[in-house]
Amino acid sequence: MSNKQLEKFIAKAQADKKILKQVTSCGSDQVCVSELGYKYGHKFSPANVGHWQRDHGGVLI
Repeated sequence: MSNKQLEKFIAKAQADKKILKQVTSCGSDQVCVSELGYKYGHKFSPANVGHWQRDHGGVLI
């Protein structure tokens, strides 16, 4: 599980409207975001999502 994997997934989501819509529909559900990441080949935990949100003002995308 890695912050780099999360950052790669965020970049992928920003480039793909379908993934972006799915991530936005997760809202603040960190488990949902990590499951989506796994679905698209990125391994990171809900804790990684929480830490990233904390460090970036609460906004994932």
